[in-house]
Parts: sequence; C-alpha cells; structure tokens
Amino acid sequence: SQVQARHPPLLRAHPTELSAAMAPRGSKRASSAAASGLGTKRRPAAEERPVLAKCDAIGKALLAADPAVVPTSVAKMLAPMLRHSLGAVKEGRHEFQASVVDMVGDLLQTISVATQQAVEEAQGQIDGIDADRAARHAVLAAAQDALPTLQAAVAARKDVEAAAKATLSEANEKAAVATEAESSGKFSYDGAAAQVAELRAALEALAALKGASSADSSKEGKHQHKQLAHVSHKYALDTTLVEAVLKVLKREPEARQSFDLVSLGIFEESLSKLLKDFEERLQLHEAPQAEKAAAARAATEAAEAAEGACGESEAAVKAAKEAERAGAQAIKAAQKHVGKWLHDTKVVMDGFDAKKQALEAFREGPLKLFDELKDLQPEPEPVEEVETEMPPTADVAPAPAVAEGDALAAATA
Repeated sequence: SQVQARHPPLLRAHPTELSAAMAPRGSKRASSAAASGLGTKRRPAAEERPVLAKCDAIGKALLAADPAVVPTSVAKMLAPMLRHSLGAVKEGRHEFQASVVDMVGDLLQTISVATQQAVEEAQGQIDGIDADRAARHAVLAAAQDALPTLQAAVAARKDVEAAAKATLSEANEKAAVATEAESSGKFSYDGAAAQVAELRAALEALAALKGASSADSSKEGKHQHKQLAHVSHKYALDTTLVEAVLKVLKREPEARQSFDLVSLGIFEESLSKLLKDFEERLQLHEAPQAEKAAAARAATEAAEAAEGACGESEAAVKAAKEAERAGAQAIKAAQKHVGKWLHDTKVVMDGFDAKKQALEAFREGPLKLFDELKDLQPEPEPVEEVETEMPPTADVAPAPAVAEGDALAAATA
C-alpha cells in the first residue's frame, strides 16, 4: 500500500527489533532481580495516564476500520505500538517510533477521506430520492402498458394454433383416403405383376426343359417340371395337353416325334397368350397406380407439414403465455418496488445520518486525539513549595485608638 511504501524500514523490522527500538532512550536492561520480579514497576493503567487512554482509543479506531481501507494485519500490527510511539514525547521518539506515528497519521487521514466519501455517496442517494420514485412509477407504468399487448399476442397465437390443428386434421383425412386408394390399387397391380412374373418364369423353364437331356435329373430340372405343372393347374390349362407335354419333356430331344413337337408348341402358345393378357392388364393398372401412389405421397407430405406447423403454433402459444406471465409478474414486482419506496428512503436517510455521525465522531475522537499526541511535549515538572519558618513574634503593645475624625484628617493631610 501507499502507507507501507512510505515507511519501509518499519515494515521490514523484526518485532523484537521494534520493541527494542521503541524503548525510551537511556533505558537499561533489567537486572536479574528485576527479571525475577523484584523491584519491577507496575505498568501504568490508561486511567492513570490520559495519554495512554488516547492511544488506546486511536488503536481501537484502526482495528474497527474497514479492511478495504486499513488492512486488518496492518491495524493489528500498529495498534499495540501506539503506546510506545505516539505516547512518547516527540523529541524523544526513535526513528521507528516516528515512522509509526507518520503511518498512523496517514491511515487516519485515509479513514477520514473514505468516511467522507461514504457520506457524500449517501448524500447523492438522498438527492436522487425523487428521481428514484419517478423511475419506479415509470417502470410500473411501462409494465402495465405492455400487458395488453402480451395478452393480445396470446390470443393471436391461439387462433393460429386452432387453424393449424384444423389444417392438420384435414390433411390427415386426405392422407388416409389417398393411402387407402393406393393400397387397393396396389393389390390389383401387384397381383398382375406377380402373375406376369410367374408366367415368364414358366416359359423360361419350358425353354430350358425342351433342350435338356432326359438323363438330366438335377434338382433344377425337377423344380422346373413342378413349376410347369403348378402354372398349368393354376391357370386351368388343358389337362390332357399338360400331361402329354410333361411326358414329352422327359424324353430325349432327338426321340421326340412330330406330335410331341406340336404338343409342345400348343403348350408354349397357351402360356404366351396368358402372359400377354396379364401384361396388358398390368399396363392398364400401371398409370392409375402411379397416380395413386403420387397422390398418397403428396397427401402424406402435406400431413407431415401440417403436423410441423401445428407443433410450431403450439410452441408459439406456450412462449406467448410465458411472456404474459412474465409481464404480470413484472407488474407485481414493480408495484412492490413502488410500495417499498418510503421504506427504502428511510433506510437511505438513516444510513446517511449514521455515516455523518460516524464521520463527526471520528474527527472529534481519534483524529483529534492524534493531532494532540503527534507533537506531544513532556509534562512540566511540578514546583515544590518550600515551607519557611516564621520568626518568633514579640509582644507588641496595641496602638492607641484614633478617633474617626482625626484619622480622616490625617488621611487628607
């Protein structure tokens, strides 16, 4: 601190050095008898020496000061030194004692300035009392004016939410209808597509078996025979023709006769005709089904968008309600703040009075005591009165009486 910077020798000194340095000049070490308690003098009490009482009062002021103004460690260090420094006469003070006195003086001035600043700040608060009252009422008025707008915002958000819910309900209904239409058409379309695939596979199996050897008894060959039998039965082909074809396919290609080849041709033509019919049917369903699928997708997307808008509107309503609640709470808080103005004003004024009294007490107390002690002079030596003996008196005859008139004449002569 600035005080410590101005008095570095004192702050660097060891406590034992300070004690030795502050001992009165010309003092001698105590004898062994004094160390044992024989012949020692009792430390004078503050009541017996007013100077010590003044030093103690200044020390208490240092210890009671705000730590931000006077560090506690500094106050605890200096307070016990006051009797041995400020309590000593100015001419007899050691360098360290004088440094303590200067440091204490600086600290007392710092306390005085800080206390004065606190008084001025409190005075500033008192000067702003009317402005504070007006500001509190202005805040209340602003909060009251804002509430209707917040309430209107809640109503508007609710209208938007209701419209969004209605749109969502309508979009969901349209999506359900479109999805149902797509599903019904898809069943017909998927059925025709499956039949086309099945007939194409049967024709492929027939082509494979026509060129296969009868000795081929692989698993694939057996599966192809079963596949042809299943398709023939499913689409009600001529039973006699199917049985003949299946027998022909078991013969070697070279061993097949002309009738066998005719039977295979008729069977293949029957399958090809069925395939063509189902392909035409699939083609008829393809365009409408694509339209239904597109309509279903569009309806679903519209429903999803409506659901998102509905969620946004619900969030907007929630936010508007929270803002409305905050506005109502702001009105209550402003009303409470306006109601506390008189109480807060009293607190400010009481604080000003207390700080002003503290400043006056400090200046008339510790600061004034320091001014008295900083240039302390030795007490004058008491003058001893010498008693003198009166010489013995002889018997003297009384003077003759003088008449009153004669005395007056003698006085005027």
